[in-house]
Amino acid sequence: MTNTQLAQLVIRLGLGINMLMHGLVRIPKLSAFVTKTGAGFASTILPAILTNAFLYTLPFVEFASGVLILLGGQFSRWGYFIGGLTIAALLFGTTLKEDWQSAGTQLIYVIAFYLALRGLDDRGRR
Repeated sequence: MTNTQLAQLVIRLGLGINMLMHGLVRIPKLSAFVTKTGAGFASTILPAILTNAFLYTLPFVEFASGVLILLGGQFSRWGYFIGGLTIAALLFGTTLKEDWQSAGTQLIYVIAFYLALRGLDDRGRR
């Protein structure tokens, strides 16, 4: 394996496990997750129904993204894309709440998804 292939494997495993587990641990306690997280958006312009709808679907999207990433091949491409879109949506909500510390962490995810997708392009050229 080349260094590029090893790097791609490392980022695939890291992001895949991270996204998979974000969803997996939230699904069994979905109502509690929605109630707790949704409360943080009460002072924003987002209507509760929209916030709750997003939060009820979020763990399943995270789980699916993680599975796709871990499967590899063309599946990982779509997993990275879905994961990146998910982080973008989370970043919107986080900045709306003016939670800049969490926004900074989420930007790290944006960079990781970008690098993972770019790594797939690099792999395809060799």
